[in-house]
Amino acid sequence: MAIFTKGMVVQLVSGGPKMSVTDVGDYSPLRSSDGVNCVWFDAKNIKCEDVFDAAVLKEYVEPSINLRMSR
Repeated sequence: MAIFTKGMVVQLVSGGPKMSVTDVGDYSPLRSSDGVNCVWFDAKNIKCEDVFDAAVLKEYVEPSINLRMSR
């Protein structure tokens, strides 16, 4: 399992928006014991916040742009 810390930028393993980690901890019994609290802005620029199990998150990596020039 990856180690998440406050301030990291993460994303769901399945994709989705970039999210900022605001807290990491035990959110049981209602949530995960390996919970990661995240905030992000939706398409309408509304602030969203939720707790995710650490197992469904990965560190966000900016996609690289491959600019191959044809000859």
